[in-house]
Amino acid sequence: MTEPKILFAGTPEIAVPLLRALAKDFHVVGVLTNCDRSVGRSKALVPSPVKQTALELGLPVLQFDTLKGPARQAVRELGADTLISFAFGKIFGPMFLDLFPNGRFNVHPSALPLFRGPSPIQSTIHSGLESCTISLQNIGLGMDEGDIWGTFDFPLTGSESTQALTQKVAEVVAQSVPCLLRDIIDQKVQSHAQEGEATYCQMIGREDGNLDFSKTARELHCQIRACYPWPKAWAKANGMDIAITGVWGGFDELSASGSCDGIEPGTVVAFRKDRGIGIACSDKVLWVTALQLPSKKEMDYKSFVNGNQWILKARFE
Repeated sequence: MTEPKILFAGTPEIAVPLLRALAKDFHVVGVLTNCDRSVGRSKALVPSPVKQTALELGLPVLQFDTLKGPARQAVRELGADTLISFAFGKIFGPMFLDLFPNGRFNVHPSALPLFRGPSPIQSTIHSGLESCTISLQNIGLGMDEGDIWGTFDFPLTGSESTQALTQKVAEVVAQSVPCLLRDIIDQKVQSHAQEGEATYCQMIGREDGNLDFSKTARELHCQIRACYPWPKAWAKANGMDIAITGVWGGFDELSASGSCDGIEPGTVVAFRKDRGIGIACSDKVLWVTALQLPSKKEMDYKSFVNGNQWILKARFE
């Protein structure tokens, strides 16, 4: 593989550290990102984090609603021969992929073929995995089906939210992918087909945050962390949908959380200043550390109890 002329495709903040790393060590000829989006009541157009970074680095920026003729012509004019994508947000068609004879690579935060699809980080947390894997794959025509060039693993403590794990993944990708890309260029590594049964994840919606306290404390602990900062986990109490946005401990602490045999799931059973608000689950107590009332700001458990004493006698449904 010759020295690549890279088109980087990405959109959200998670992709920014990788763009910076590639621009430092390789020849990035341009950046492809989603179109500016209107935000807030003013409907002002706001560029993606990747676009903002590309402009800061002095890189040409391509933005198209579709990747058809005009987009392909713009790529030809840049002279790109290698595509590296991370959280771009659109599907690459065969005619677009044919523009990159030197390689088409995608970063995917799962141990493919596990969690093919748009929400691998949330799925890693929600499933209770004790490690996170990042894959660098070839871009194929099927969703996340391409061969694997390499993977990177790191352990999880069970305290990570989607917000925190997204930041960690961004750091690991920026540190690891450029090194692997250099090994690919130098023909030190070979790709291999994905092995095992494929599983798929979907776009996350509000209903994915609906808590069922008849599940285990670990299952709910994982669900709450996976749903933060969006869509936020929630359950009904006192006639309101209350968001539960923080939980105490990690995998080690959960194993010693205390049983709640004979108590109806969802019942608030305790308040501890060193842990939070204790809610009975099917097996153990779940300790909640942050909550949010409708149309109100998020509060830590001590502040919430100070203003809402009723919570100590409530039951979540």
